[in-house]
Amino acid sequence: MKQMNPFLEEIYQQPQAVRDTAAYHYGDDGMSVLCRLGELWKTGRYSRFVFTGMGSSYFISESAACLLNSFGIDACAVNSGELLHYRMPMLGQDSVLVCISQSGESYEVVKLLDSVCQDVKVIAITNNPESTLACRAEHVLLCKAGIEEMTSTKTFITCWQCVLMLVHAIVGRQSESSLWYKTADDIAVVLDSADAWMSDALSVLGDSGYVQLIGRGSVFAAVCQSRLMFMEAAHVPASALLGGEFRHGPLEMVHDGFTAIVFSHSASVTHDIMIGLADDLIRFGAKVILITDTACKKDSDGLLVINVPCGQEDTFAMLSVIPMQLMINSWACSKGMVPGDFSHGAKVTSRE
Repeated sequence: MKQMNPFLEEIYQQPQAVRDTAAYHYGDDGMSVLCRLGELWKTGRYSRFVFTGMGSSYFISESAACLLNSFGIDACAVNSGELLHYRMPMLGQDSVLVCISQSGESYEVVKLLDSVCQDVKVIAITNNPESTLACRAEHVLLCKAGIEEMTSTKTFITCWQCVLMLVHAIVGRQSESSLWYKTADDIAVVLDSADAWMSDALSVLGDSGYVQLIGRGSVFAAVCQSRLMFMEAAHVPASALLGGEFRHGPLEMVHDGFTAIVFSHSASVTHDIMIGLADDLIRFGAKVILITDTACKKDSDGLLVINVPCGQEDTFAMLSVIPMQLMINSWACSKGMVPGDFSHGAKVTSRE
């Protein structure tokens, strides 16, 4: 029987969080919001979306903009602190501002709401219906993750779930509720599969003092979130880089024993490129964990492949982050730490 701690308990609550979020949005209240958002874009009054957030919410913002861009819709992501202090003039009457904050009370997001012009349309994605963000936004997409006290896990995946619902509503491709119940079931499968690969993953991590995470496209939200969890939950320095950027200089860091984790879905247009990067990392002496959805030929002792069931590239950010949560929990516990506990900060950041 697994020895549970608060962080691991919240990890195992994720399938139900996805089901609860789906149930809400396919009910009358949630569906009404999605329909209004679809009609909002059809009016032609708005020309672009600006996504913003801090921490995990900013990572999701970046991937949300990437996803909308892939449908030919103008969208960008700006860190809420930078938007507040340096880039406010970019918000015009033709902009839709999508604020993502799991708590709805992040300092920079609240200050941004104080400063933004009243003519700017604001959409909220939050886990807290009573929050400042939820109260001030014109449209609210609610995560139904429940109370979360440790490093973000279930709020991360349900925020991305809400982003996908928003994107589908905007492009007129209403997602079926079955997608989310299948995703929840797939998350449960990944949670149950950990015994098959955990000891090998911990062996790869070993006594690493630095972990490099690499990905491209919308899964980059999970790459960045995994980096944050290494730093926040295991107190280990980590970096998240796009695959192309990694070749432009950082590749020179690779040496015998270098630890890298590569994320790639088989349907991604850059999947073969990412597999080629993983091969090069191993050739230069790195130990590599590859998170993917398909069988991959293992021709090196330096490669550990962790397969997650995921039929759609859009939901890969939700599935691929699950093995990372589990291995970070186990790795932190093996070092005598309380994973996901906050020693210098707090769950909700209340100052800049």
